[in-house]
Amino acid sequence: MKKVKDNITKEQFNLLISSLKGNENIRGNRKDRLIKTFTLLYYLGIRVNEVSQFSNSMILDLLKNRKLIIKSHKQYSEKYVYLTENSYKQLYKTFNNLPNNDKIVFYSERCKNTILNPLSLIRDVNSYLKYVFGKNTRITSHSFRQTLISNLATSGVNTKIIQNLIGHKSINTTYRYIKTEEADLIKSLEAVR
Repeated sequence: MKKVKDNITKEQFNLLISSLKGNENIRGNRKDRLIKTFTLLYYLGIRVNEVSQFSNSMILDLLKNRKLIIKSHKQYSEKYVYLTENSYKQLYKTFNNLPNNDKIVFYSERCKNTILNPLSLIRDVNSYLKYVFGKNTRITSHSFRQTLISNLATSGVNTKIIQNLIGHKSINTTYRYIKTEEADLIKSLEAVR
């Protein structure tokens, strides 16, 4: 049976970032990497393996143009990611001092010119999520993607648009990601009763 993931709320995201910033037991590079990773996951709704491929110039291009083409290694395709005004402000705060070069953002601890293995980044992200939310948490690295999809759906965005935005080949995959919260269900009922 597939493990059910929980969506991550704005409050939980803020708790996660403040926990990282205040955690004196985490070395600077790991702390910086996790803050940047969680910010990209939350505001872009992409996969960790997509985050791991970002270079400084890609981030700067995203901030400049408010959109960026990224390669999805899972589906061997390209897709756009877009920034809203709010996501632009948050990413600008997190990445405002990057040098304009092609160095990778998420590099290996051992060799700064080598991309960090995406599986290592996924393990690190999930490990820190368990540290903050408890070992039985159902929030995982993929919860950020599910949250964006669910929020778009409950806001009334057409599922076909969500499918294209996220880059799913099948609309059935998009439907599987949509998880409604109890508050959304009650709000929907109140709108018709």
